Amino acid sequence: MATFVRTQSIDHNVGDRGMVSLKVTSSDVQVRGISGGEAHIRATFEISASSDADADRIFEAVQLRVNRGSGELSVEEQEGNHSVGSVIGRLVGANGHYELAVEADVPVAAQVQLTAVSSDVDVTDLRGEQRYQTVSGDLSVTNGGGSVRLQSVSGDATVRAEGPLSIQSQGVSGDLNVTAPILRSLRANTVSGDVELEAQLDEGGDFRVETVSGDLSVGLVGDATFEIRGLSTDVSSELDHRLEGQVDRRRLIVGNGGPRLVFNSMSGDVDVRRPRRLSADAKQPEPRSAPTAAEKQSELDVLRALERGEIDVDEATRRLAGGR
Repeated sequence: MATFVRTQSIDHNVGDRGMVSLKVTSSDVQVRGISGGEAHIRATFEISASSDADADRIFEAVQLRVNRGSGELSVEEQEGNHSVGSVIGRLVGANGHYELAVEADVPVAAQVQLTAVSSDVDVTDLRGEQRYQTVSGDLSVTNGGGSVRLQSVSGDATVRAEGPLSIQSQGVSGDLNVTAPILRSLRANTVSGDVELEAQLDEGGDFRVETVSGDLSVGLVGDATFEIRGLSTDVSSELDHRLEGQVDRRRLIVGNGGPRLVFNSMSGDVDVRRPRRLSADAKQPEPRSAPTAAEKQSELDVLRALERGEIDVDEATRRLAGGR
């Protein structure tokens, strides 16, 4: 059999904050946020068939189902496992097979719902409400923000936000990795997957992580208090901290405390470290270089002049700050 390529293009105006829903199986998916209110979905089918005519017939049978409404677009793959022999065999007298790849451009602030089975999903530049359900596939969200809700089974999820982020996650065995300049809220539940965070926690936000055996690693910007509840949980921090409480209920305080993150686990560990991706320059200004001998003498002269009453405090402050 030869391979034939067919393309299905789907366009619909959903508005700046409309709803776009996409369901696929065993298909790589790329989603990108764009300006405006138009949603564009392009599905590329690589079809195994004996002729152009047979490929056209298979294409007609396996095209994505489309529902358009006011402010919303729903696109769904046909039922099945990409073996179209049971459906197409009656049409062409032979078995067929197809591979599918989906590219979607949607408004940057749109509400997005994506369900994917045995599919890797790559998302960029979205800032609205996002809902992802994945089974046996990895999810990557980059240059994102807004609100993300994730349910995953046997797949890793990586979320890289350029703006404030709220996230809810439920997982079975995959890891969750989140990086955001400001994390407004977090609810993460996992069985054996690890949770890795790098962010500054927003004051007043709700932050909770629950695992059975998964670990929590936090690259912390700013201050925080970690409420740690676990019988077999090890706690470590490379940041200056205080550790209080009993073995099964401890409190790790970094800096002045600040926002609270609650961690519940049977055997997962907690590690708090310096950020590796985010800059902490705003919190940790670069140290000044040591003053030279001349600078030290100049400062001493200013202080002596102040002591003798030759200048007042305001003038001394101005000179020490580098004024003339």
